[in-house]
Amino acid sequence: MKILHVYRNEPNEEVKKLVSLLNEGNEAMEFNLYEAKEDADYDRLIQMIWEADKTISWW
Repeated sequence: MKILHVYRNEPNEEVKKLVSLLNEGNEAMEFNLYEAKEDADYDRLIQMIWEADKTISWW
């Protein structure tokens, strides 16, 4: 299963642990909105969402 993690803010240690558990045995991708801010490649994000079996938004 492909999982996409979308982060609004930089993940803290608790989130990193949860992500690690969710990724076990799965293919994982990440999109960091907090790094991109105004010039985020939303076309790429949409493509990644369509490629993923599951998308998790970390707000």
